[in-house]
Amino acid sequence: MEDNVENLIKNYKGNGIPKIDMHAHYLPQAYKDALLNRGEKNPDGFPTPKWDPEMHLKTMEQLGISRSMISISSPHINFGDRNAAKILARKVNEDGAELVKKYHGRFGLFASLPLPNVEDSIEEIQYAKEILHVDGFALPTNTQGVYLGNPCLDTIFDELNRHKAVVVLHPNKPNSVPENVNEGLPIPMMEFFFDTTRTVINMILKGTLKKFPDIKFIIPHAGAFLPILADRIASAIQVVPTSFGENIKVEENRIDIYDDFKKLYYDVAGVCLPRQLDALLQIVDVDHLLYGSDYPYTPEIGCITLAGALDKTNLLNNEQRRTIYRDNALKLFPHFKLG
Repeated sequence: MEDNVENLIKNYKGNGIPKIDMHAHYLPQAYKDALLNRGEKNPDGFPTPKWDPEMHLKTMEQLGISRSMISISSPHINFGDRNAAKILARKVNEDGAELVKKYHGRFGLFASLPLPNVEDSIEEIQYAKEILHVDGFALPTNTQGVYLGNPCLDTIFDELNRHKAVVVLHPNKPNSVPENVNEGLPIPMMEFFFDTTRTVINMILKGTLKKFPDIKFIIPHAGAFLPILADRIASAIQVVPTSFGENIKVEENRIDIYDDFKKLYYDVAGVCLPRQLDALLQIVDVDHLLYGSDYPYTPEIGCITLAGALDKTNLLNNEQRRTIYRDNALKLFPHFKLG
């Protein structure tokens, strides 16, 4: 079995199209210490993977990745203590910026914010942009039960909009998970998809995308359940708009689910074949799709298997693959051409 895995890793050649990885993670020591101090050996029921930059670079080489955009994964940085979250955000962002500097041209950084605190988050946005020169920001789908789209975060989004920021979302454990249902299943298997879908729909219904049009949002895992729910929600908005309640002014906001979906970007990390990518392509143009490995939470062999499926699927031609693997990222980050 081990020989088969090693041979698969060794023999993967890709299709010669260089990739920019828009969904990859780093685990600086400060973050690993924070997890252990919280007693999180297996956050979300999933083991924390081993990681160091040299291992990451080796995997990038194997996958034909020229640059990895790194961010902190779930459970992110806020464990309930405002001051601790502020300190940890600064530390992981500085550590990430050091990696970008040390390995010039190989890494990019999506900085973390100490959500949901407004003052601390705005301070960190300004520091990350003006001092660390980060490429964008990574926001969890919820922080301590506060979901994106909540008006209490609007001042933070206004600052991100002022910077015309690229913002990648990453799922987090939902605020409430039913007891005695699939309790043996790790949170990422289903709940991550639920939480991504929940927060994006909330952002659309609360008008976040329209209020902050200069933010470019990247949705993970090929949009989770969004392509499946699009028709259902669009029909409900058209037929019974009053059913959305007083807090959602559907007619006033002129919500168009399909139009909003088309404005978003999506990485194709995870198992998006054979069905999920097909559904997404029926709603979203190829020029809004981006490659993602989800390394190291997806191990090297998994990354290679998934990349191989993307290389071979008849849903895409080679021109479209180049667009997804590289060209769309260069449009979001034109300065990469100079790296």
